[in-house]
Amino acid sequence: MTNPYTDWVEAGAAAPDGLSQALDGLYQAGPPPAAAQAALRALQSALQPIHYDRLEDSPLGPLWLAVGPQGLLAVEYGGTEADLLAYLHKIRPGQAAQRSATALADIKDKLSAYLAQDSTQLSLDVDLSTLTDFQQRVLEEARRVPRGQVTTYAQIAKRLGMPLASRAVGQALRRNPIPIVVPCHRVIASDGSLGGYGGEMSSQRKIRLLQLEGAWLA
Repeated sequence: MTNPYTDWVEAGAAAPDGLSQALDGLYQAGPPPAAAQAALRALQSALQPIHYDRLEDSPLGPLWLAVGPQGLLAVEYGGTEADLLAYLHKIRPGQAAQRSATALADIKDKLSAYLAQDSTQLSLDVDLSTLTDFQQRVLEEARRVPRGQVTTYAQIAKRLGMPLASRAVGQALRRNPIPIVVPCHRVIASDGSLGGYGGEMSSQRKIRLLQLEGAWLA
């Protein structure tokens, strides 16, 4: 590796002594330990495969699930295995994806119990790192909406300090890659209508989820 400061000096540029010493010191010291550790964790994560499987029997139909080292990456209604793999390749190019009933067993059990109303809790880790900062903020805000309650796109926009961003909030929620676990179904329009929800049978799914959580009586 070349020394950027040395290259600069050899090219004929002059630098004050204090600056040259600081640059040399930084170069010799290398990256801060925290940065090196973060890079190592990212590398280790990338080397671990993504595991996925299909939950066949749920009140909402079959669900494809994918989990990485940091948590759930995807919950997809219906679709095909090829569709899921294409999505995983898009968000994590180069990272292997392996189908594994064992790796998904605990997640499938918890999700099945929740959808069957045998459990009122759904505490699963999620990995939103592939999303933009704005999308992550919107989805994290949606996760704060308690079971049995709803909020609106406008209210989330206000909580984010962006009161005019209701439409952008709605778009972020419609692109939620981990529905149910990240409960975008708990967010409705200001007029009380359902608003958007992903996929075919979207309104029925949203109503069904709100009904099983006790937030929708119609």
